[in-house]
Amino acid sequence: MPTPADPPWARGLPVRRHAGRDDARDLAHRVGAALAHRAGADPATEPRGAPRGPGGAPTEHVPLPRVTGRVLAEDVEAACAVPHYVSSAMDGYAVRGPGPWELVGGDSPSAPSGPDAPVPLPSAASAVALAPGTAVPVVTGGVIPEGTTSVVREEFSCRSGSIVRLAPGAPPSELEGRHIRATGTECQVHEVLFHAGRVLSPADAAFAAVAGLDHLPVRRAPRVALLLTGSEVRTSGVPAPGLVRDAFSMSVPHAVTAYGGVPGTVHRVHDDPASLSTAFREVCAEHDVVLTTGGTSRSGVDHVRPMLERETRVLVDQLDLQPGHPALLGAARRSAVLALPGNPLAALVVVLLVGGPLLAGFSGRAAPGLVPVTVGVDAAGGRREKLVPARRRGDAWEPCRAVGPNMLRGLSEAEGLLSIPRAGLVPGDRSVVLPLPW
Repeated sequence: MPTPADPPWARGLPVRRHAGRDDARDLAHRVGAALAHRAGADPATEPRGAPRGPGGAPTEHVPLPRVTGRVLAEDVEAACAVPHYVSSAMDGYAVRGPGPWELVGGDSPSAPSGPDAPVPLPSAASAVALAPGTAVPVVTGGVIPEGTTSVVREEFSCRSGSIVRLAPGAPPSELEGRHIRATGTECQVHEVLFHAGRVLSPADAAFAAVAGLDHLPVRRAPRVALLLTGSEVRTSGVPAPGLVRDAFSMSVPHAVTAYGGVPGTVHRVHDDPASLSTAFREVCAEHDVVLTTGGTSRSGVDHVRPMLERETRVLVDQLDLQPGHPALLGAARRSAVLALPGNPLAALVVVLLVGGPLLAGFSGRAAPGLVPVTVGVDAAGGRREKLVPARRRGDAWEPCRAVGPNMLRGLSEAEGLLSIPRAGLVPGDRSVVLPLPW
């Protein structure tokens, strides 16, 4: 039988004791994908008969107003042709033949006026079948009657009693089958609109709607718990010396959402090993991903690291970069665990660098990409690669001020995290930036 520290879903994953930037991102993405496969096969978390996407990942059907940013779980077909009926592209008259034409239905397209005037319906002409030499008013989007050979725009028509003629000076092209929208010009019924794996946009949702759909099958978003440790942490006001404000509950959940996760309740635990273990097991049972804060160093008062060494298979023991060096990535029985350092900037760097790919892997998306940039100032290197808050200055990037692991001002002014290699950078050097998700 596997122990809690030997979950079957993680057995094929490598261990990176000292993971560099790219190794950590790649492994986190693989962990997310493996975790999604496990979640889709787990009757304890997915109802019997629940839909599954490629690789067994859990899926759900979501109303169109909520699909933007989600990953499509399977190919989707149109429920109807688009357009689904022959319609007019202009206000005017549907006519048959070269004219003049006798008006056989309704008034002119612009006749209704005033608050009590009847509103013409797009289907008003649908009951009419045009005989040669006849016409009927139509509005933009209105149904084209059977037998129509063209739509004459209202501004190129003239009417005398019940007779409609082409206005003097009207272009002859008005009689060449113009302004008629045929069915299926955008798609046919049962045509594939989108393929599995697509990250859906607002335009996709709109197109799905006009193709007759109400819901789309998407990969289930990972459920993410935030477990905050630290007896010294306060949630409001100005803390006394030796105490600190919580900087995570208002920042980490938004990053989780930006990367496609669903943040759960924030859990707060004092620095007590027994309480921490109990809370950890509870949140692991209910969430796909658990983010912890603090306690990842190796002192006698750091309880998260020894707990994860007991309760999980540690896949990343530390990161070969600063800030964020003491972070861990582990695999529990039903969840992945990303243990963040206690320093605010260090923790948020790890969320952005490792948490983003982890959640993307679960959702079936590509990991957030690194962007090549030019550096505009000198940037000192160090023992490890640095990822520092940075922003654009013209065509180049430069680090922000206040970028120590315990500082947040730099991140609040930043547009991305700039990679500074051990050798440092000079103006004109090329590097990469991880854009911020907010």
